[in-house]
Amino acid sequence: MSNISLFFLPVISGILLALSFPKPDMSALAWVALVPLLYSIREKTPRQSFKEGFAAGIVFYTVSLKWVLIVMRQYGGLGLIPSFFLLIALSAYLALYVGAFAWLYAKARAYAGQAALFPAPAFWAALELLRNYAISGFPWNLLGYSQHNNLPMIQIADITGVYGVSALIVLVNAAIAELVAIMARREYANYRKYIMPIIASAVFAACALYGNYRLANLPRPYGSMRITLVQGDIDQFHKWNPAFQDKVFDIYKNLTAEAAAQKNRPDLIIWPETATPFCFQDSGMEAQLKDAVRKADTWLLTGSPSIEEKNGDDIEYNSAYLLDPSGREAGRYDKTHLVPFGEYVPMQTFLPFVNKMVHGIGDFGAGTEYTVMRTDKGAFGTAICFEVIFPELVRKFALNGATFLATITNDAWFGNSGAPYQHFDMAVFRAVENRRAMVRAANTGISGIILPSGRVSAETEIFTRGEITGNIPLMDKMTFYTRHGDVFAYLCSGITALFIGIILSRRFIKT
Repeated sequence: MSNISLFFLPVISGILLALSFPKPDMSALAWVALVPLLYSIREKTPRQSFKEGFAAGIVFYTVSLKWVLIVMRQYGGLGLIPSFFLLIALSAYLALYVGAFAWLYAKARAYAGQAALFPAPAFWAALELLRNYAISGFPWNLLGYSQHNNLPMIQIADITGVYGVSALIVLVNAAIAELVAIMARREYANYRKYIMPIIASAVFAACALYGNYRLANLPRPYGSMRITLVQGDIDQFHKWNPAFQDKVFDIYKNLTAEAAAQKNRPDLIIWPETATPFCFQDSGMEAQLKDAVRKADTWLLTGSPSIEEKNGDDIEYNSAYLLDPSGREAGRYDKTHLVPFGEYVPMQTFLPFVNKMVHGIGDFGAGTEYTVMRTDKGAFGTAICFEVIFPELVRKFALNGATFLATITNDAWFGNSGAPYQHFDMAVFRAVENRRAMVRAANTGISGIILPSGRVSAETEIFTRGEITGNIPLMDKMTFYTRHGDVFAYLCSGITALFIGIILSRRFIKT
């Protein structure tokens, strides 16, 4: 049975977890995805449990992150075998966290039996928080993100962040695994066995009630703003080709003119990340951009590379610029959290043979300010691409006075895979956590408008050209999460650290 479970039940869990995310986005499966793994390790040693958790993680991440092959092969210039090796290496790293969770759960069961059901969610949330920061951070496809379209169950994120939703899913999975064990052992009449699952059910019901209450009682906006999102659908191989520079720029200018000609003129038009195929300080093209804004007679946010001289060196930044209706620069934000091997090469002294995958204008410098830009109607913060997956980063914009949130990105790298959908779904949680509308402009899609409830009010198809316009509410009240951040996740980390301390102390006493 041990060998069967090692290669069967954990693999089932990995497959179910992968199916919970785009594509195919069968989010309901997340509530039972961990049941095979948890049932399998109920009576296993911690070492065996780690192996089975690692196996589940390898399957989960290899399947859900298979878009890495597209990035590595088409844009990184690697062959199939090296690309596949890197995908497996990334999946193995992420699988360590699932393995660590299984190890902790097995230890908890050895000490507390069925009561291990309750620290299990804390273990998972603590490990997700660690993944958010370790090695630059890669909190992609955290378990809670699978519920992006389950509005009642994600409303607790305005208190706990996405980590609370992940913890709730683990709690439900652990409770179901206990019920499966009761049925497998035919212990139907042992009512004490039902106590822990019943308590878990009560927690789930309380979260559902809170979610429905919050959806019916959202904070009132102080105003509204009309936003147009422009999606240029520029091929990545053409984006930085000088021969296509004028054509790319004309696409955005024409779409902007069409948006400005609407009967209800937008208050703000947003272009995607690095939409301008030139550095903003390029005098000739910059003048054309400002002229286009003056003709549109509206505010414009655009992504653009920028250059600054510091200590005699030219430093390049991945930036977002806000222009007012007169074409004057009204704000700038420089991306603070860069993509390793995409926008810079970490430890370049030790890895001189490694090149960036993004062939644009060179290595970027990191910004240091979480700038809130202000229009005549509302103030907003702009997360650039990868940054939107970091809850604590986006939170800082709301904390600094943003009344709505924006994110600009270029997801052309991902091709026609699940990645653009996974990326978009994570932005839903930033809206709920901070109770701010989130508007997203993407070069090849998905562009969309997400309301403070997490409901998507408008979105585009991927690899289409055009624009969408909609009204968003402007909010100034701060949530518990905005004010206090990841208190829940750090509490879970404290519980996990305490448990590990108990394990170590007992081992020390025994020796």
